Amino acid sequence: MFDVEKVGSFGPFCFSCLGRAVGRVGFGLDNRERGIELLNQFEIHEGADLGKKLTCISLECEICRGLIDEIDNFIAISSESLSKFSINSFKIGTVVDKEIIEKEIEFQSVFGEGLGEPIKSQLNREIGIGVYNKLGVEALLDNPDAVAIVDTRYDTVELEIKSLFVEGKYNKYDRTIPQTRWPCRHCKGIGCRKCKNTGQMYVDSVQSLIAGKFLEASLSEEDLFHGMGREDIDAAMLGEGRPFVLELRRPKERDMELESIGEEINSVNKGRIRVTCLKTVPRSRVAELKNTVCEKTYRADVSIDHGISIESLKKGTQRLSGAVIEQRTPTRVSHRRADLVRPRLINYVDIKSLVEGMAELEIRAQHGTYIRELVSGDAGRTDPSLSSLVDSPCKVEVLDVLNLHLGNSEKENG
Repeated sequence: MFDVEKVGSFGPFCFSCLGRAVGRVGFGLDNRERGIELLNQFEIHEGADLGKKLTCISLECEICRGLIDEIDNFIAISSESLSKFSINSFKIGTVVDKEIIEKEIEFQSVFGEGLGEPIKSQLNREIGIGVYNKLGVEALLDNPDAVAIVDTRYDTVELEIKSLFVEGKYNKYDRTIPQTRWPCRHCKGIGCRKCKNTGQMYVDSVQSLIAGKFLEASLSEEDLFHGMGREDIDAAMLGEGRPFVLELRRPKERDMELESIGEEINSVNKGRIRVTCLKTVPRSRVAELKNTVCEKTYRADVSIDHGISIESLKKGTQRLSGAVIEQRTPTRVSHRRADLVRPRLINYVDIKSLVEGMAELEIRAQHGTYIRELVSGDAGRTDPSLSSLVDSPCKVEVLDVLNLHLGNSEKENG
């Protein structure tokens, strides 16, 4: 039998806190019922008046200090917060005053280690049951749509809403827009005269043109765009498109008609971008996409000296085909990327046409190859280059990405 005198030194306490001290004992009882049963055992041994000395209403309880009686209030404020979002599952978490937790641990130690249940566990469970009864939304411990953190000290609820992730492929035909939003260099996105108070270097981007409709449909607060690589601003993305995942943060609506949204995006942005293959995916898909690399095929319009013959150009492209080149980080991106030398395999370079100093080339190369520098040489930072092999300056004037060879993709971790 427990030391009743020592137990009483922590009192008075409510039935729930008493029962929670042995909350891991027995089945089919809640903590209040356990407390009543435990007190009955005390009274059998110590006398019938013991209950009046040890127990009290929750508000006067020396352990929970009235928290247990606040559960209905916590259910109400949690339900109100969660009802603003269209969710299929939720989880409850609580923040409890440190002094209450420390006092409870000390109290429960009288009954023996491993018998008691933490007050946070009871609060989470009973608030969760109450919210389920009010909203009819499933309580889920693993990967719920929303987590409601109830701060019992201040009667507030903070919601953690799981992002929505929409995967698809995009084509870009407009050579004046970047892949992602590009904050103004002068005002850092705040808005100034140079950016016409847009906060952006470019008014539109692939991200903004796609995300706008999804933000509207999901009532999300913001978005992030995760692309499988990127093309230059003035390069088109053709073929079957470039895979991407659009992350929608704190969505109020989770059910969207992806097909109709895609059709609307394509209709409004005809001739600029196009989206296909839209589907919802888990968060893990972002990392998978970022770590997927593949060979790419490009079409390049290259200006060359009028004096270069087709034979000389053929010899140069043949020497590049199947070659492993050394590419030092290009001058144009050296301010934002590490200065490294990377070997890159050039699968082939084919000449499609040569007309009046303009050659059309098709190039298939390993991921991460800088095609403009493959052609120009970037003052020797790419070796060999088409310019060095034909011994004359060559420059990419127009660049298109024709295909990402995902069937031959490999995975890199890290």
